[in-house]
Amino acid sequence: MANSRGMTAFILTLGLTALISVACEREAERTTTTTEATPSPTVGMTPSPGATASPYASPVAALTSSEKEFMANAARGGMMEVQLGNLAAQKASSNDVKQFGERLATDHSQLGQKLQQLASNLNITLPQELTPEQQTAVSRLEKLSGKAFDHEYLKSMINDHVKDISEFERALAQATNADIKQFVSEALPVLKDHLKMARELAGKLGKTG
Repeated sequence: MANSRGMTAFILTLGLTALISVACEREAERTTTTTEATPSPTVGMTPSPGATASPYASPVAALTSSEKEFMANAARGGMMEVQLGNLAAQKASSNDVKQFGERLATDHSQLGQKLQQLASNLNITLPQELTPEQQTAVSRLEKLSGKAFDHEYLKSMINDHVKDISEFERALAQATNADIKQFVSEALPVLKDHLKMARELAGKLGKTG
């Protein structure tokens, strides 16, 4: 009887050991599965304070309608100054007016190139033609010659530059785009110099004419 009870106890012990072993294996499998299914904490998380930000994280703000209008007007005005400057270099009777026309054509060509580069950087398409009103002004000067041309050309340059300077100063005060402000800051001294030269030439021709 003692041997029988001992054998029974031994069998029960083996059975419990086997059950405990199976339970441990299943628990280990569940732990592994849970670990594999848990996503990495770095995916979709906010970068740490020291992380490098993407250069495209903050898109450039869109231009305002007034900024676009300014660029378009500046482009047309520059084209007109170049055309009239070349016309003056050919038709003016005064050598001073001829040289003045050449100077304006050169300066406004350079400003036009800077404006075109700026427009390209900002993904803006600038007009390539004058307004009907501007074209009429060009055609009117094309029909003149001699001192009449000199007088009307200088008068036109004075009026145009007074208007241009006013528009550029307004853009400098109101524009929010830093690149536009930079362009205006570089252009204003050139425009003011042109206005000063035009007035001095007009005064000189008035005294001699």
